[in-house]
Amino acid sequence: METVERGTQGHSERNPDPKVEKVDFKENDPEDPFNWPTWRKWMIVSLVTVASFLGNFGTITIVPAVPNILNHFHTSGKFDLTFLVSIWEFGEAVGQIFIGLATERFGRMPVFLAGNVLFLICSVASALSVNVQMLTAFRFLNGCVNTTLTLGPTIIDDMFVIEQRGRAMAISIAIPLLGPFVAPVVGSYTNAKLGWRWTVWIVVISVAVVTALSFAFFKETYRVMILERKAAISRGDSNTIHCRPKENLFLVAVYSGFTYGISYLVLTTLTDVMQSVYSFSESSVGNAFLARAIGNVIGMALYGLTSDRYLQHKKRKHGSLKPCHRLIQMLLGSVVLPIRLLLYGWTAQKHVHWIVPLLGTGFIGFSMILSILPTNNYLLDTYEVHGASAVAGAAMMMALFATFLPLIGPQLYHGALGIGWGNSLLAILSMCFVPLLLWLSETWPSLGRQKETIVA
Repeated sequence: METVERGTQGHSERNPDPKVEKVDFKENDPEDPFNWPTWRKWMIVSLVTVASFLGNFGTITIVPAVPNILNHFHTSGKFDLTFLVSIWEFGEAVGQIFIGLATERFGRMPVFLAGNVLFLICSVASALSVNVQMLTAFRFLNGCVNTTLTLGPTIIDDMFVIEQRGRAMAISIAIPLLGPFVAPVVGSYTNAKLGWRWTVWIVVISVAVVTALSFAFFKETYRVMILERKAAISRGDSNTIHCRPKENLFLVAVYSGFTYGISYLVLTTLTDVMQSVYSFSESSVGNAFLARAIGNVIGMALYGLTSDRYLQHKKRKHGSLKPCHRLIQMLLGSVVLPIRLLLYGWTAQKHVHWIVPLLGTGFIGFSMILSILPTNNYLLDTYEVHGASAVAGAAMMMALFATFLPLIGPQLYHGALGIGWGNSLLAILSMCFVPLLLWLSETWPSLGRQKETIVA
């Protein structure tokens, strides 16, 4: 349980100061988010999940409309097509640097509400864009103020004990990941019937509703912030002591970023593949993305059904839980990913019936879910009250991969390699992670125990 220590001078746990007062939650304290009513917890989970879904939805919903957008603004080029998506992801990478720090400094609620308002403003500006430069700039800013990449997992961690967290985490992360697969379906029909600007106005209207509900029902969940307020009431403002774990975040962040980047590479090129190879129409091509959505749902269901049960089994067997216990589903996803990349690439290359490559894309979504969910849970288990910064670091890595991998898509698939050998190259790279994850599964417990006390 989190404890906030306050005093007149900074100190470390190794040199305790008798003047320091420890402020903690009482047993069954109604202010402790762990003790909140179930309805309140799930109301907040629902708000954050829908906001996160809309953030991902807004990234991709214009993809079927990009050719019309470029024609409307009298520009063209495959680079411009992918750049309108990648610039949003680059904005997310930049934004996560500050969002993780802000949420630990000011709390979850003000960052979430401010992010929603700014996201709404940027979306309105995008819908009213008068040239492609203005649209690109505000899509970058949309990515910068998308707070839910960091806040979604950390808010779950704030409210649910570790044995109950798996299902809530699966829902709060996996449902938003359906956004990029539902978005092209909605975007293609909206673009065909109402024009490209309405692919953005749909996002504006939806975000406005979620923002209004958030102001009404959202409540501060950051347990340290709640304790600091309790301490401020009893003692007034003074220095705060934090203990930060010191682990190697880079390895897990790179793998989750790689799988996320591959997901966006496939997303930004699937329209071209299905139209050029299988002659899908402009309105029907969006249906091709449903295969990815189904793969996400299967991955979410598997994780939600097995994660908490596996942890409960480990706790009964060993009497305690370790961060490495989160790794088992990630290993499964790492084995499935290269197989499905090869299936997607070579069946499309050989013009096999369209259902087969779409089956491959579905399992790519399955693997992505089994990468991101274990990563976020591991980071939250290890970094505890400072999990927001850790998740922000992983989210930044994911956004960077999602920014730059799609930019190589046209050269990778239309160059000398083609979609078959291009996906084979990605499959080889993904197979390199399998032994690394097996190795991490043995060393992860020791990594999770390495901690260094830092006076903040």
